[in-house]
Amino acid sequence: MSDQKKLIYNNEICTGCRSCVVGCSLYHDGECGKVVSRVAIVRNEQHGESFVVGCDACTDAPCANVCPTGACAMDHAAGIAKIDTNKCIGCKECAMACPFGAINMHYKTGKAFKCDLCEGREEGPVCADWCVSGAISYQTPTIAFKAKRREKLNERLKAAKVGEEG
Repeated sequence: MSDQKKLIYNNEICTGCRSCVVGCSLYHDGECGKVVSRVAIVRNEQHGESFVVGCDACTDAPCANVCPTGACAMDHAAGIAKIDTNKCIGCKECAMACPFGAINMHYKTGKAFKCDLCEGREEGPVCADWCVSGAISYQTPTIAFKAKRREKLNERLKAAKVGEEG
């Protein structure tokens, strides 16, 4: 497992507040709106739950594999595929190939855009900073895996203690 930091989504604690969407759109485009955000919140009204949709940082990115101009290409240093808007022709091939729905077309330029981990921002991605519930974090996958394992262990321990009270 790489020590490179990645965006980690914990959909079990997402409240659906959309603070991440606001922060992302403001940072990248200077306007508030889900149409220019690189991260989205999907709400399942039937089950009363929300979840984060964003770039999953595929190691063999389908979006980069189908781009006819090379505008969408892997940036191995960053660990994600990035889109060069100067090369993008707006064909939507990358958006159709993304299994996570993380690529959109900009309403002003007609060109593809996706998460770039807020490239150049020293603090890391804005969405992680603005996420009030902690559902989005920017950390090494190893730390995220250990935290998730610890969380599941604590749940099991609590469940076992409930049975001991009788």
